Amino acid sequence: MHSATKPLAAIDIGANTIHLVVVRISHDGTDIDYVDDELELVRLGADVSATGAIGAQRMERALLTIRNQVATANTHHVAAILAIGTEGVRAATNSREFLDKVRAETGVEVELVTGDQEAALTFWGGTSGLKPSLSRRAVLDLGGGSLELVVGVNTRVLWRRSLALGSGSMYNRYVRSDPSTPSELHAIERGVHDALSPLNPPLPVKEVIVCGGTATTLAWLAGKVLQDVHPASRSPDGKITVNGMRRTRYLTRERLEWLRALILACSSAELSRRYDIEPGRAQLLASGVAILIATMEQLDADTLHIRKRGIREGALLAFTHVGEDWLHNAADGTGW
Repeated sequence: MHSATKPLAAIDIGANTIHLVVVRISHDGTDIDYVDDELELVRLGADVSATGAIGAQRMERALLTIRNQVATANTHHVAAILAIGTEGVRAATNSREFLDKVRAETGVEVELVTGDQEAALTFWGGTSGLKPSLSRRAVLDLGGGSLELVVGVNTRVLWRRSLALGSGSMYNRYVRSDPSTPSELHAIERGVHDALSPLNPPLPVKEVIVCGGTATTLAWLAGKVLQDVHPASRSPDGKITVNGMRRTRYLTRERLEWLRALILACSSAELSRRYDIEPGRAQLLASGVAILIATMEQLDADTLHIRKRGIREGALLAFTHVGEDWLHNAADGTGW
């Protein structure tokens, strides 16, 4: 196992966001402590969905963001920086031009991961820090450009699929109104059902874990709305209680249907203003809630465990355990 006294950094360049984490890995290699965390909503996938390529303006914004995040990582004297490009970069016709510019301007080599590699890395990150179990767990990574669905036991991946069902891509494909209309959300749900129905993931699973910024924002919104509707859910110190979901991050089917109704009733600008959500993220909540509802139905799940951890943390754990072979390890999914 790779051992370093210095922290490690990972930059995830996705369809919606560019996200840096700087972490220290626990001595046993099973958990992480965060040193720094920076995220910028760039939405490279919006250009790719519209034209097939990353536009000049978004490319420049992405390059600036990555330069800043590399500088942040270096202030922590990290032992390594892993940079990962996912569906938002994979699908772009000018991805090579973009990756070459990143390397030239920052010295960082971006690894353009496959859907299978992305799924494995997300599974390892999404389940990190949880108690070992012989029962199967499922992890969903609701990204901007794709949806990864993975089933495994501990760090061994048993089954995985990567599908073009991301919150950004489904929004661009189906949503034309703001607020979204019921027919638009039904169309997204039908699209998810049609894509998932032919699949046969190994079920049942002990729990379904969901990663990705849209999912964590929905969980945060549920806690915020519950606070407004039921002020008694506040604890004496003013923090949201477990029932308010700000701490536990669990979403039930009932809670998702409630969020769906709220999102149908409010424009993205109103959601952004009222609940302090970044405007670009608020736009994607409509597609996100529809994707999660449809996926829960396909998995016959009653509850989703929302976790902030995902592909970045999984990459750093894999690097810690197998070193430079971390991408090969993600390809075969055997774990450690």
